[in-house]
Amino acid sequence: MTILVAIADDHPALLAGLEHIVSRHRDLKLVGEASNSTELIALLQRQAVDVVVTDYAMPGGQYGDGITLLSLLRRRFPRVRVVVLTGLEHANTFQHLLGLGVDALVSKTDDFALLPTAIAQAHGGKRFLSEKINALLAATGTQEQGDASDVRLTKRESEVLRMFAEGLSVTEIADRIGRSRKTVSTQKTSVMKKLSLSSNAELCRYAIRHGLIQASGATQTDDVTPTGNAA
Repeated sequence: MTILVAIADDHPALLAGLEHIVSRHRDLKLVGEASNSTELIALLQRQAVDVVVTDYAMPGGQYGDGITLLSLLRRRFPRVRVVVLTGLEHANTFQHLLGLGVDALVSKTDDFALLPTAIAQAHGGKRFLSEKINALLAATGTQEQGDASDVRLTKRESEVLRMFAEGLSVTEIADRIGRSRKTVSTQKTSVMKKLSLSSNAELCRYAIRHGLIQASGATQTDDVTPTGNAA
């Protein structure tokens, strides 16, 4: 049986590498490529696909990336199997993705020669975890506060969460995305309530833990403002 595969990544070199791997395997047929979530959703709407291989962090598209995009894929295209590539090393994020129904997780530090196996396992309804992912999950303890894997943020809430954690103020976020300061503040407060977070510092830690930002890019916000009204 030939498996119909779509690939998505915002880095041209990695996309070309994925194309090479998929195209040379006799049991796989590459049916489309995407460089952001807008292109990926459009591809899935017009083309039959069995398995999607997608990067976790793929900003710039209409439907976001990361958990926001993957949640959408599971809801809108439940028959499509999903293989996620990631350079992150956040075990809580992996647990969240598995809870969403992602079929396979592969680290970008693993040998990509295992991708055909990951695709085949996912297509067959079997979970696949690469060696690096398995090792990170095996080392995971109990979930930390704010993991909230059953909580769904809207695309706009996730957007506000990420930008605030990157160091932007409510006013700066409002200016950047063309919304009112009050709307952004309300969305930030909603995020904190959904995730049971009580401070800006906890919000930033959540964003880092779930791979929304890298630790080096996080704001150094003091642990003081619980509702996000500071500009």
